Amino acid sequence: MLNKGDHTVYGIHGLCRVEDILVPSFIERGKERDFYMMVAEDDARGVLYVPVDSESERLREVTEKSEAKRLLEHAGDMAELDICGGKKSEPVVSEIIKRNQAGEMMALVKTLYILRRRRESEGKKFAAVDEKHLATAEKLLFSELAYSLGCEFEDIKGSVEKVTSAQAL
Repeated sequence: MLNKGDHTVYGIHGLCRVEDILVPSFIERGKERDFYMMVAEDDARGVLYVPVDSESERLREVTEKSEAKRLLEHAGDMAELDICGGKKSEPVVSEIIKRNQAGEMMALVKTLYILRRRRESEGKKFAAVDEKHLATAEKLLFSELAYSLGCEFEDIKGSVEKVTSAQAL
């Protein structure tokens, strides 16, 4: 069970902080149960309510510092995902983002970086849907790793871009 002030990763909302544990006022009388009242770290305007007793598969622990370091150190060694980009890959990429597992997300970010560089070197545009997926994956993964390592989002982004830059061709 999480406690007030704890951080967790909640699906596509990413890194969240537990603000409180309570029975929300919108719960029907007689069906009361405790909820985590959470706020996404990158969007403090929205409040999320997650049932405490539902151990949601979308709710997971934040990647530990040692694992975050390992992911960054080995990002260049990760295998690319077998996706071609664009609308054909959208169902696969959307599922990866929905699961939001750090290792899989790192492979996705790496693959999309490489795909973007290949497209640019061919004088072609990077598909808008791929750009959208890349931005989402970066936001979710890099904010979590930055929190785990006590650094800034841009530091993580720069590190991943650096280790994948030579692999574009």
